[in-house]
Amino acid sequence: MKPLNKNARLGIVAIASTLVLAACGSNSDDNQAESSATPQPSTSDSASTSAPAETGRQLYFVDGNTANYTDDFDPGTLEGVKATYPGAELGDDFKQRLLSVNKKLKDFTYGPESYDATIVAALAAIAADNDSGTAVGSKMQEVTAGGEKCTEFKACADLLAAGTDIDYDGVSGPIDLNSTGSPSAATIGIFQYGADNNYSPLDYITGQIPDSTDVKPDQKIQGAPAKGDGVFTVGTLLPASGDLAFLGPPEFAGVDLAVKDINAAGGVLGKDVVQSKADSGDGTPNIAPGEVDKLLAAKSDVIIGAASSSVSLSVIDKITQAGVAQISPANTSTAFDTYADSGLYFRTAPSDVLQGQVMASTVIGDGKQNIAILARQDSYGEALADNVKKFYEEAGGTVVSFQLYSPEAANYNAEVQAIAAEDPDAIVLIAFDETKKIVPALIQAGLGQGS
Repeated sequence: MKPLNKNARLGIVAIASTLVLAACGSNSDDNQAESSATPQPSTSDSASTSAPAETGRQLYFVDGNTANYTDDFDPGTLEGVKATYPGAELGDDFKQRLLSVNKKLKDFTYGPESYDATIVAALAAIAADNDSGTAVGSKMQEVTAGGEKCTEFKACADLLAAGTDIDYDGVSGPIDLNSTGSPSAATIGIFQYGADNNYSPLDYITGQIPDSTDVKPDQKIQGAPAKGDGVFTVGTLLPASGDLAFLGPPEFAGVDLAVKDINAAGGVLGKDVVQSKADSGDGTPNIAPGEVDKLLAAKSDVIIGAASSSVSLSVIDKITQAGVAQISPANTSTAFDTYADSGLYFRTAPSDVLQGQVMASTVIGDGKQNIAILARQDSYGEALADNVKKFYEEAGGTVVSFQLYSPEAANYNAEVQAIAAEDPDAIVLIAFDETKKIVPALIQAGLGQGS
């Protein structure tokens, strides 16, 4: 696939005044399997990279709805749709390692971030010589920045055993957690859908996000860390059901693979890691609090998840007030940047500030001057929509329709008709699995990709 055009890169630099960004083209053959668990037949370059018809609407997806829709739509329905989601270019070796854990994986979204979240937490326990949640939280930033770089658990653990400070860089890209537990550097991938309704990479944009200068006392660990029980227990609060269930398999696989690697290298503090699994759902119904109770009863020292920002916000107090560290592989809402988490919330996915800038630049780079934004009305959808709008308008574009919808709505006809009335030349759709209902509604209104 072709790398992102020069104008798009320049647009990113122009609108991202608070970030340092770099684009790296992705035109090697093995990048074409990025979104597919098994190599898929490639469509022709002209079909997969050509612009939609001038009379059509260009659609854009984000991380919440970038998925393999081969079995969900007629061939060609999504051809030309562009998408963004966090994550570095993923090599075939790691894909195969995830497949060794779950051979049924259809894609790998947030699998690397889940793997890295688990590895970082284990390294933090080793650095603290203590497996308690507060001990882990006290060392999370330290093991991801400022020391000797290492990229594999055993090598990092050996350095720690020798008294060497480390800087773990993972399969998801640079980690470098900042003062509030979020990545200070991250990569956003830009993808395009082919005629098979599956996506392939176009480019990767790496950005650095300045650290917060106003970290409040309620965002820091107070007092000495509690003493652990000597067994590092990882709880997983990831989606096995609900609208984000498609993200569950790669996320669970990422944690499973990390635990396997950690235990093969000697475990944490001389003992194997123990894992306890729970279903986060998607917030409707809100099953996460009850599932968290199960993980706390299992003596989890760290909980990996949730995937949904809204779900994490519904349980963050229950987790952190229990003295347990929480690390999400997929939360991107900006709400966590200032949340009173007692210094125990972390994430390996960047905040929506970065994805919002990359999306806005991509749209501007495609020459789209009048767009509509259709987004979920929740902490994830609203934060990302606001950031896309902010940076797109700063770059000179006009948002002619800004529609928020209830995820529980029976249909989305009112929002779609409001967009149609404004006749945008592109639509940014910030959604989860309801994308399967929204796209047909857009097509019926004459707003489908290239319609």
